[in-house]
Amino acid sequence: MPEQQNDGNNEQPEIRVHVSQDLDYSFRDVANIFVGAGEVVFEFGNHHRSMPGHITIADRIVMSIGNAYDFQMRLQNALLEAQKQIQRNLQERKAGRSK
Repeated sequence: MPEQQNDGNNEQPEIRVHVSQDLDYSFRDVANIFVGAGEVVFEFGNHHRSMPGHITIADRIVMSIGNAYDFQMRLQNALLEAQKQIQRNLQERKAGRSK
């Protein structure tokens, strides 16, 4: 997450992000989204490998509508950048093979 700078024109204070050394990483292959009047609920879970047709929800995250829009915009930008990088890598590989 990028650090926000307070340039005098922006009323938000500078934010520094600390990532805990024991941060949990979780693989999730199921995502549900529910939108209510004032909040968005994200649910993440996994398919059961031993019981086809069953899933378990493991995480539920609730965000305000405004934060959900911000999240959506940042996720979209990050995915577009990743797609551009993948395309550049493929072009470099093709160029390397044709030499």
